[in-house]
Amino acid sequence: MGRRSATVISRCGRLLEPPRQEQAGPVPDTPLVDVPIGARSDAWVTVAPQRRVLLVAHNLTTVTRLLDVICVFDSDPRVQVVASWSGSDPFHRDLDQVFTDLGVVTVPWVQALHTRFDLAIAASHHGGLADLNSPLVILSHGIGYTKNSPGNRKPETGNRKPETGNRKPETGNRQTFGLSPQWLLDDGRPIADALVLSHPEQLDRLRAAVPEVAHTAVIAGDPCFDRIRASLGLRRRYRRLIAGDERRKIVVVSSTWSAGSTFGRRPDLLRHLMSELPLDYQVVGIVHPNTWAGHGPWQIRTWLADCLRAGLVLVPPAEGWRAALIAADCLIGDIGATTAYGSAIDVPTLLAAFPEDNVAAGSPVAVLGDIAARLDPRESLRTQIDRAIALHRPGAYDRVTELVTSVPDESPKLLRALFYRLMNVSEPDGEAPLWRIPTAGLPGSRPVVSALEVQVELGRSSGSAVVTQFPAELRSRHTDLTVGHIVCHIDHPGRRLLASADVLYVLAHELAETAEEWITETLRVHQGCGLAAVVDADSALVGSRDGRVWRVSAADPVRQVSVLRAWLVAGERPEAADGAITLVS
Repeated sequence: MGRRSATVISRCGRLLEPPRQEQAGPVPDTPLVDVPIGARSDAWVTVAPQRRVLLVAHNLTTVTRLLDVICVFDSDPRVQVVASWSGSDPFHRDLDQVFTDLGVVTVPWVQALHTRFDLAIAASHHGGLADLNSPLVILSHGIGYTKNSPGNRKPETGNRKPETGNRKPETGNRQTFGLSPQWLLDDGRPIADALVLSHPEQLDRLRAAVPEVAHTAVIAGDPCFDRIRASLGLRRRYRRLIAGDERRKIVVVSSTWSAGSTFGRRPDLLRHLMSELPLDYQVVGIVHPNTWAGHGPWQIRTWLADCLRAGLVLVPPAEGWRAALIAADCLIGDIGATTAYGSAIDVPTLLAAFPEDNVAAGSPVAVLGDIAARLDPRESLRTQIDRAIALHRPGAYDRVTELVTSVPDESPKLLRALFYRLMNVSEPDGEAPLWRIPTAGLPGSRPVVSALEVQVELGRSSGSAVVTQFPAELRSRHTDLTVGHIVCHIDHPGRRLLASADVLYVLAHELAETAEEWITETLRVHQGCGLAAVVDADSALVGSRDGRVWRVSAADPVRQVSVLRAWLVAGERPEAADGAITLVS
């Protein structure tokens, strides 16, 4: 298939000639692996595998897709899986830690190039694939092939030569990443033994763009979407772990990478959204793994620090995003696969950024662009979200869903058949497993908001109270008028918020002194504060400047402290007006 000759490699994966060190990947000083592959592996392995599989990673996004497919090797001791990467992708940072955390053996790229594997699996088309000495399967790492290439790709280094033959010069930015000659051919021949597609629509585009590769195409579905579909019944579980209270609306904001993404074009969108929405809404942020890798986790969290203090659930890059989509009441996104996957499971969708020139015609994302409403920066964000939810009708995105996969729920079976055929070994007994989406990456409980603007409407005759909470830190920046009172955690970094707080609180487990001592000292130091509270899981001890102390009991004690304050401001005795409040002294 146009790759370096495999004659220097034995069939069992032994290295028969020294590797050329100048071809090493991002960690050239890493020693060669002796086990489970290598020239001396037979002397060291406990289980002697019959087949060896190489996972070719490029970045974290490709790793997550590889993890979607390697479940086909479940419970088969004949197969040994290892991973490697060339370092050609600009977002390969921390892949070594990713695989270490997964417990997957990694091998230096130079050793991967000089070892004959029975199968290599990649989820991208970046450099080095043509130099592998193994049957190669390439999958998409997104929702099919949906983005146009940004321009001419530089030829790969090493033994890779520029493609010849039927390749036509590129024009503009109209060729599709992964479905054009520069990604699929080496010296005019297909790089992959099997190019996995999820839908015949992609095969039609492939035949038009690179007909000499069409015979390698295998329609085997979308393993990511199949896992999402299998997990739809877990929606309540995901919602509970994200928002705590199922009555809250979950609004997911998704951003792909690049300057044309949601985060790239509207970096303050999360901030504006959270300043406008009361805490009856839970905002979830999904940032593309390439953005995490490119800018660094510390930088992302620092950019969004005020949003995190205001209760934003920021999904980590590896896992949690699919569970968040399933849990969502509304999705705000862009041209990324995450947005398209969300719409494909019928989540009401608004587009905050949609650079149409970057979208491949005929793809699911292109269809979504024709259907979904655009987020209007001139109109209230809450109004647009509520309208999108209220007016949504099931099946609104069926055209998107239909293009994601033509063989729904069948990818494990089809991919296993393909992989084992290429390895020339029989499939294991039983069906190929289809794992549901884990809860990893979800917060596990409702996020704590460290500064609140609270509005309370009292029902004097019934003793009831309607409480509306907003994140005070963001609210103070994006609204002209504060209506209500401020409740703030004592450790909040905003000095103005601390100085203007009507209620200051601390969590009981944070105390080094008694609750009574902390209340007394806090009221002494913070002269503008009217109440100080020590909050536990389902209660709070609250002290006032006149020396009175109450115990409030509620599922949300901080909320109940605001109710206590409202009764005091109204001139009522809180303990007489509300059964959840008890006068202690």
